[in-house]
Amino acid sequence: MREPILKSVAMPPRVFWAPMVPAIVNFATQIPLMFIWVGLFEGNPIWAIFTVIAVHIVIIIYGAREPHLSHMMLSWGQNGPTTTRSIYHTKGKKFAP
Repeated sequence: MREPILKSVAMPPRVFWAPMVPAIVNFATQIPLMFIWVGLFEGNPIWAIFTVIAVHIVIIIYGAREPHLSHMMLSWGQNGPTTTRSIYHTKGKKFAP
């Protein structure tokens, strides 16, 4: 049974059709890089707008494939790779003292 209310509850929040966390990360990284580029090289900030839009379109495409991309990124940050290597050969994975 497909109801519009079920879809709106199940879908995560979006910013201009892209999942919220990747869109915010895109904006939060590209805007400081734009200011650095303009400050160091006296570049035109219009070119940075094109890169923000291009990356946002890529995020929209990935978000269409996997609607819960924001939750996947948040859970990977909390439970990312936890393998460690020991300097000394021992059984199991242990930290070196």
